[in-house]
This record gives sequence, structure tokens and C-alpha cells, in this order.
Amino acid sequence: MDHFNDPLASISAERLPIATIIPRAWIGFRKAPWSFIGLTALMLTCLMGLGVVARDLQLSSNRFFQYTGDLVLVMAALVPLAPLLALLQLADEHLPGGLDRDPEQPASRRRFLWLLKQTCGLVVLEVLIGIGGISSIRLLSQFLAPHSGVLASLVVVLGGFGIAIWLVGQLLSIPLLIHHGYRPLRAMEHSRKLVQANRLKVLALLGLLLGINLLGLMAASLGLLFSVPFSALLLMASCRTHTPGRRESRRNMLPT
Repeated sequence: MDHFNDPLASISAERLPIATIIPRAWIGFRKAPWSFIGLTALMLTCLMGLGVVARDLQLSSNRFFQYTGDLVLVMAALVPLAPLLALLQLADEHLPGGLDRDPEQPASRRRFLWLLKQTCGLVVLEVLIGIGGISSIRLLSQFLAPHSGVLASLVVVLGGFGIAIWLVGQLLSIPLLIHHGYRPLRAMEHSRKLVQANRLKVLALLGLLLGINLLGLMAASLGLLFSVPFSALLLMASCRTHTPGRRESRRNMLPT
């Protein structure tokens, strides 16, 4: 079975196209620059605006306002998901070989509300797993602390390292969900295995994303209007994997 029909069947053979993601991202950005910038501005406005409101409410001496601030803080984490998802979907459509050139792709990839539902489910799963991992580390370290401080510290260090590895393994979960029209669990599993099979390339991708967004922050934060959409394009371009020894699908090829 071809790995494009069942990506999980041969993930260990998939390779991230790290050498071509920058030119692909640039081609995609040139197709609709103002759409990318507009969605990024909306996402940052939702994030920072709700965050400021939540902080002001939490600083109030009124208990009701404090609870309201906690609720707004949760909204500040969830509301930007919609423009972020729209940004990633726009990136997937405008990259070389996007949906406009491949009408046979699953219809679920075209339905924004369906993707939003799946993305929210994925985020909830990842948050619950993260909270469970942190709580387990904390309980185990507290249990070991009276007996051995060294063991308690070792649990915290190793546990933190394990959670960091798990978080890196989920780097491509949302992009893969959008690109393939996955359900949350399948997207998480594909991302974990794909990252595991491409460790060095994923580290290079992380370094590239961090560098681009640091440059955006240095430009009076206005640079984020360009660095964030470019990061979205890089992530979606990374989902266009290839398998050595096999001819890459037409939808993953750069235009000549």
C-alpha cells in the first residue's frame, strides 16, 4: 500500500523535506501576503487583548472579577485557536501542490468547523496528558523527598526531560491533522513517529522557527506579522514528506 494512502504504515521511511521548506514557504506567502498578515494580526490581537483583560481582572480585589479573569484567561488560550487554524489551513492551500491543485483530497480538509472541532479535541488531549505527566512527577518527587533528595531531584529532571521530548514529538500534530484530515489520536501518533524518525531534521526545524520568531520580536514585535505566517508555512511544508526510493507525489513537488 502506498504510504500516501496510509501514512502510518511507513512513517519510519518518511523524510521531512527540510531542504525545500523555505522556498516552498516563500512561494506560498507570495500568493496571499495580506491574507496571511491579516489572520496573524487577528490571532495576536485575540491573544494579547484577552490576556491583558484577564490580568487586569485577576488583579482586582473583588472575588467575582478574579473568577471572571480566570475565565477570560482560558478564553485567551482557546479563542486564538480559530485564527491560528485558519492561518495553517490557508498555508496548506497556498503551498505548492495545495488544495487548489488537488481537488481529490478529502472533503474534511476543506471544512473549517470540522477541523476546528478536531483541533480543539487534540489540544484538550495534549493538555490533559501534560497535566497528568506533571502531576505524576510532582507526586512521585514529594513521595521520595523525605527518603532521598537525590532521587526526588532525579525524578524531576528525568520527568521534565521526558515531557519536553513528548512536547517536541507533538510539534507536527496540528499541521498533520490539517494536511491529512486526521482525527486527533491519529495526528498525535503520526507526529510522534515522524519526529522520532527525523530527529536531526526536527531539531533544525525548531531552530529555524525559533530564529525567525526571535527576529520578529526584535523588530518591535511588528515583525511577528511576517514571522508567524512564515512559521505556519514552514510547518505545513514539513507535512509534505517524501520516501527515499519512491517518486514523490505530484502534489508535493515544487513547480518548475
